[in-house]
Amino acid sequence: MHLSCSSYQQIYLVDKLKMASLRKINFEIIKNNNGKFCIKVNNKLLKTPKENLVELPNFSLAKILLQDYKSKIKSKDVNIVSAIKITNTAIDKIKPQNSYYIDEITNNLNNDVLCYFSSSPEELVNIQNKEWLPLIHYMKSSYDIDLTYTSNLFAINQKTESLSKLKNILKEENIFRLSAFYTLSQITKSIIIPLALVNNKISAKKAFENSNLEELYQISKWGKDEEAFNRLNTIKVDIRNIKKYYDSV
Repeated sequence: MHLSCSSYQQIYLVDKLKMASLRKINFEIIKNNNGKFCIKVNNKLLKTPKENLVELPNFSLAKILLQDYKSKIKSKDVNIVSAIKITNTAIDKIKPQNSYYIDEITNNLNNDVLCYFSSSPEELVNIQNKEWLPLIHYMKSSYDIDLTYTSNLFAINQKTESLSKLKNILKEENIFRLSAFYTLSQITKSIIIPLALVNNKISAKKAFENSNLEELYQISKWGKDEEAFNRLNTIKVDIRNIKKYYDSV
């Protein structure tokens, strides 16, 4: 049984694994001659959807990926992201297009949720000032990145110098960490939050709260909608798991 499929076939993979669970599936982590860690499934090396060999930098990451595959056997995955998806993105997409993804992340700083404050109500504005301004100042104190922020509806263009400094930070990341960072930026709608999170400036809980601050404020005022609550809870778990993935690399 060779476990390789495209991300949109994730449910198909789960079904195949559940069917295969009627038989015995043997998982094994091995270290190859290049010092990289690979996963064998029924004695076949794990590959990505594009048939690239999954070679991991350390045993800790291999264990996380292996656990993700095993969890697919037991239940349908409801989370938006997974270690499998992050790894496949790293190998199939970021590795051959590293500069493209670094540019995409960098340019998304212009749309960072933390740079767009509300103009009202005053209570929400005060919460944003309390939670977001320290992170904006953190970018300056830690990375010398000056950020423009606004309470208007007009789009912001961050300074070229600021974008360049961020790009240099991202260039230092390997493909697996960059993939995790990219995924974090997608689900938090921010670059500032992931940067603070992976450098332990804030917790995963705070990263979740800051990236969904306005929605959480509305829930506190008007009560929770069950569908929205479940979606937010999934995002909270995803952020925590991605941080664990990043730290394992």
